[in-house]
Amino acid sequence: MKPNLKIIGMASVFMLGACASMLDEDRALATVPYNINTDRGIVIEARVNGQGPFNFALDTAASISVVFDELSRTHELNPVSDDEIMIQGLVASGKFPLLGVDHITVGDEAWTEPSIASLPGEAVSRPGIDGILGIDFLRRYAIGFSTQEKVIRLYPPDHLDTTPAWGWTSVPLELLVVGDTRTALYFFEIEVGGVRMPAVFDLGAGLNMMNWAAATHLGLDPVAMRNGTEVSGAIESTPVVARIKTTKLTTGDIHWQNEDFMIAELDIFKTLKHDATPCAILGSGLFTQRDFIIDFKRNRLLVKTSMQEESQSSHD
Repeated sequence: MKPNLKIIGMASVFMLGACASMLDEDRALATVPYNINTDRGIVIEARVNGQGPFNFALDTAASISVVFDELSRTHELNPVSDDEIMIQGLVASGKFPLLGVDHITVGDEAWTEPSIASLPGEAVSRPGIDGILGIDFLRRYAIGFSTQEKVIRLYPPDHLDTTPAWGWTSVPLELLVVGDTRTALYFFEIEVGGVRMPAVFDLGAGLNMMNWAAATHLGLDPVAMRNGTEVSGAIESTPVVARIKTTKLTTGDIHWQNEDFMIAELDIFKTLKHDATPCAILGSGLFTQRDFIIDFKRNRLLVKTSMQEESQSSHD
């Protein structure tokens, strides 16, 4: 049965007062610097059982956090049992062991007794990355990303109950749990070239991607545009059919210009029952251009409103 990816309503813009550049710094539980790696992923430092720091990529499309086998071997992180957990990747799935980890620390925040999977290092092409912090970690907080300061702030999940979101555009997120792996993914609706489609919110992907169905609806012929490159996921790689540049990408009142998309038939599109209908994945490169906040409690993404968008909204 196809998942119910219903059309999400237009985003709303909060224009009730002076724009806030970021949430109240004093209420942040932790403030940590981030960097953008060569894959355009968002990377922060974390300690595992007090050791480190290690480099962890943030991934809003990963239901479970993972460490790669070099870290688990070097620091004697052993499987808790013979049982393995099924992990759904962008391009493939697989079963992997769960490790016994006492705590993972990010800044001043300690995540105690997390369920962490171990992935083989040869399964990834992410040099310098020791692990991935997924939704199981991220949903513990409201998370603010400051592009100017290059820091991430972790707030209590209910922080936005009392904090006005002035100067931010609110994009509804739809949480969907899919497949036998119980993968939890967040979606929002986008429009590209007049074609509306659901898009996975995936900070773990450095690139924007769409399937053949989306490319066909845009009037492209993917088969004739093969370029022979590959896109890598956490588990395997898959050929990329083509690379295209969109003139305009829209979600609600937010607009991006001249964004690149890779066209590839990824395993995740089949899992979502969207291998025959338009579907996309929006990677981290799209969001590191502006400040944004992930408000998991309300299932919404808050994106800093540009001056042009504020002007357009005030005249609507």
